[in-house]
Amino acid sequence: MTLPKVQAVGPEDSEQAISALTLAFATDPCIRRFYPDPRDHLAHFPEMMRIQIAQPIKHHSAHYVEGFSAAAIWFPPAGPNTDAEAEKAARKRMDALIMDTAHKDGNNDVFAAVEKVAELHPKERHWYLFAIGVDPRHQNEGLGSMLMKHALPKADADGALAYLESSSPRNVPFYERHGFEVVEVVQIGDSPRITLMAREPR
Repeated sequence: MTLPKVQAVGPEDSEQAISALTLAFATDPCIRRFYPDPRDHLAHFPEMMRIQIAQPIKHHSAHYVEGFSAAAIWFPPAGPNTDAEAEKAARKRMDALIMDTAHKDGNNDVFAAVEKVAELHPKERHWYLFAIGVDPRHQNEGLGSMLMKHALPKADADGALAYLESSSPRNVPFYERHGFEVVEVVQIGDSPRITLMAREPR
């Protein structure tokens, strides 16, 4: 059996990669608090990904598994080849999109938790895993691990920390298997538990 390959997402591939992530995040505790109506999730989550994937595409740090059954979006460390202003503008656009479209009733604790997570984002040089997901139809096939094994050697070669946040507790053991350790857990009121994790370079 020939294993599918991991490839870099190009502009022509972005919508298919985003579709895989949209399916994968359909049960994400934090995202679904923002968009409990499936129609809203399908309408707004892809736009969040379109905003964020643009810079990683330029740096070849957004990846997909052949067949678009899984995808990941990484931000490389800030440096002369990255565009800090473009990334900052993208974050502002995404924040504005969420504020304009997210379900707000009863979600004050969720917004507070997300704000706290942003405050705790590491200041040191790091690779940031913004999103990783597998089409539910293809889960438990090792595709998430394929994406991790493709990306983490780049962080190691760079001598840089790898960092992520997860609002799904069931995903924490997966990240631990790939060398991540829990840094902190953020939960405010009835918000989802958001686990902050980091991996030292090998």
